[in-house]
Amino acid sequence: MIQSAFLQKIGYEGQSITFNDLPVLLKKMAYTFPFENRSVLKKQSYALNQEGLNQHLLEGNRGGLCYDLNPLLYYVLKEAGFAVQLVQGTVYNKEAGAWAIDGTHVAMTLNHHNERYLIDAGFGVNLPLQPVPFTEEWIKGASIRFRVKEEETEKGTHLLQLDRGEGAEIGYAFTLQEVSEPTLVQMRQEIYENEASPFNKRPLASKLTPTGRVIVTEEHVTTHEHEEVSKKPLPLPFDEYVKTLLPK
Repeated sequence: MIQSAFLQKIGYEGQSITFNDLPVLLKKMAYTFPFENRSVLKKQSYALNQEGLNQHLLEGNRGGLCYDLNPLLYYVLKEAGFAVQLVQGTVYNKEAGAWAIDGTHVAMTLNHHNERYLIDAGFGVNLPLQPVPFTEEWIKGASIRFRVKEEETEKGTHLLQLDRGEGAEIGYAFTLQEVSEPTLVQMRQEIYENEASPFNKRPLASKLTPTGRVIVTEEHVTTHEHEEVSKKPLPLPFDEYVKTLLPK
């Protein structure tokens, strides 16, 4: 039973999850698990099924990337009775003006009362923190607006768009075809081995907090608290510091 262990880990009060509970659950998850690449740098192998993710993330007290965090949430929501499926996407790199490695993002769709929503708990600090409807309606995240737009591209049939206050930009393109563990394993292998991957070069961790976000590199920790930004030398080795971002 992964649901009870997950809810205990994120400090969620209550034994059940309803659709209306999802914003609270997504916030608590975002404030618990850092988006981090320690397993990538060590090329650790573990099963990306319910048992493997339970051992690695919950029992092992780790954060992870999209193929860790979204499948973990998928198994929790599936156990809770939600109609969910994992879907594959390709991130757009705005700075480079190009698509990232093909098919190396995973998110989730959820059907509720004949309406479809996108859920993503594994897109760094760019998290909607609530289900995003497939209606092109903008919804508010922590500091960014999000919407799903149906648009045919070379990378999929739909886009997750972001608005940071300067208009719509592409977060990633995705398809509605359901994927399972073998695809997640291939995705992880690309992240581990592909020279174009930004995650296999140097340590990186980030996490949303109730008042902002924290970003950790090999040398510095940058904290955004409300409108204040503080950048300081990392006081501990990267591995040890990331452990402080996780619940005891």
